[in-house]
Parts: sequence; structure tokens; C-alpha cells
Amino acid sequence: MAMKSDDTALFREIQRSAQKGMRVIETILPKVADDPFSLYLNGKELQYSQINDRARQEMLKEKQESYRTGAVAELALKGSVHADTLFDTSISHMARLMIRESSRELTDMWKALNHHENAGPQSRQLAEEFLDFEQKTITELKKFL
Repeated sequence: MAMKSDDTALFREIQRSAQKGMRVIETILPKVADDPFSLYLNGKELQYSQINDRARQEMLKEKQESYRTGAVAELALKGSVHADTLFDTSISHMARLMIRESSRELTDMWKALNHHENAGPQSRQLAEEFLDFEQKTITELKKFL
């Protein structure tokens, strides 16, 4: 049975969101001097990568093309993060930036879930896992404020 277009769209949204999380962390990490926060971010980057890989595996199983972040979008994201941390590289500021980005991704994922209501249980489950992961991340980041 072929993958439904709603499943494809939802898996791509999961990949887009996970890749965005990975890029934000990759951009912030070189500016982090605090070992506990750096260790925390490395662990989160790994979790984003695992979520991205799970969505990619589902897409490959069904011979669907997975999501790839465009060069312009990646450059814009990294530029935005660099601009945001140009004058303030405190742990509190970076945690606030991560909370803001995670909140955006939560909203985007809820929108995708609502829009792709015909998606099957596998894509919906992974999207819900991503939502739980982002919510937990926001809660954990509050400790660094």
C-alpha cells in the first residue's frame, strides 16, 4: 500500500522541524562555554537527529523523497541565530532563543497535524512524539534561564 500524501507531508514536516532544531544547536554550540549546557545541547541535537532519521526511514520504506533543508533557508536560520547571539551569549539568552524556536516548531507541528487529518497512525505517532519532545525540551530549558 502506497504512503498517503498526508503521511508524506507529516513526515516531511517532522524532518523539517527536527533539522531546524539540529541547525539551531549547531549554530549555538560554538558559543557555549558552560559544560553542563553544552552537554545538554549535544544530547538534544542527537535526539533531533534520531527523530529526523526515523521520519526519513519511513519515507525511504515507501520510496518517497525525504525533506532537505534548502541552502537559503539554512543560511537565513544560521544568520538569524548569529544575529540573535551577537551581543549576548549568556546561557540564559541562548536558552530563551531555544525556547522561542521550540515554541515555533510546536505550533507548526500542531498546524501540520490538524491540516493532515488523514495521516495514518505511524506518522501521527511520530509527530506526537516530536511534540512531547519539544514540550519537554522547553520545560528543561527553563532551568537555564
